Amino acid sequence: MKTLLALLLFVVCSLDGTASAQDVGNWSIDTKSTEYLYAATVNDSGGLLGEFCFLKDNSCAWLLGMATACNQGASYPVLANSDAGAIQLQVYCDGQLENGLFRYVFTEFAAIDDLVKKSSKIGFAVPLQSDQFRVVRFLTKGAVPALTIMRGAAERKSGSDATSDQEL
Repeated sequence: MKTLLALLLFVVCSLDGTASAQDVGNWSIDTKSTEYLYAATVNDSGGLLGEFCFLKDNSCAWLLGMATACNQGASYPVLANSDAGAIQLQVYCDGQLENGLFRYVFTEFAAIDDLVKKSSKIGFAVPLQSDQFRVVRFLTKGAVPALTIMRGAAERKSGSDATSDQEL
């Protein structure tokens, strides 16, 4: 899984409107790669939220990229709040990207997937040291059709259901 997540470094850095991506609402989709596909959104601060599917392993993961530093390998609690409700989630830190963002992997695929699909906007509060919080917000307009397009392409390319989450 580490090798697959290392590929995300390339993916996140390429979310700049390259020719292979298409937009649906606030989301960008890339279904042309033979290694990985994604449906993701970027906020005004450059933070990233998206689902990335890795065809070789038939696995998908929800990822959050933000400026808040983390220790690689550590797990952190995150409060997700949206117009559809609030839930506590866990994320796994997968290190820092070349663009300066830190990559967090959600450990509860179905919970974050459900919340994103039901929301028009979503925010994440991450506890910091000294009783402070960092909050990142994303618009989710277009998430459902973007995810449907990306997952359909992932299933066709992998020849099986590539939307099931993997234990990280």
